[in-house]
Amino acid sequence: MKKYFILAFLVVVTLACSDDDGGSGPDPNLERVIGTWQLSELRISPEQDINEDGTTTTNILDELPCVSGVITLRSDNTWSFSGNDVIITTITGGLFKFFCSDQLRMSGGNWDLQGNIVRLADEVGTVTQFTFDSEALTLTNTIGQVLPELQAEVYSK
Repeated sequence: MKKYFILAFLVVVTLACSDDDGGSGPDPNLERVIGTWQLSELRISPEQDINEDGTTTTNILDELPCVSGVITLRSDNTWSFSGNDVIITTITGGLFKFFCSDQLRMSGGNWDLQGNIVRLADEVGTVTQFTFDSEALTLTNTIGQVLPELQAEVYSK
């Protein structure tokens, strides 16, 4: 009986101390996601000539340099945002007028990484999802709407 007890004890200790806990360890992209992300593209559809120079674009930043955005993802899983938003108003015939908002600052809330999805939850619980591209080092929030809404916002590290 004593032998079986010792054998059972050794099996339990061996399993309890095993390196294979069923998990794959920390996400290797976690360190790559932490940091400061700059707004690099704010996509719209259809193309517009925002600054009336005769050239149309799908990226608001090409023609409206006052639009900016910085997201900071900290290692304690909190985030913050600062920048200027864009205000889009409908004119007529598929044309729109674009303005920059005043400077915005948000203390943010919490964020997490699940696979290649970075989720930012604000203080009231609204969650915004970004797709993390580890090759291009971009975060993309695909909104998928047409004007007067946005198609996507892209942040680069």
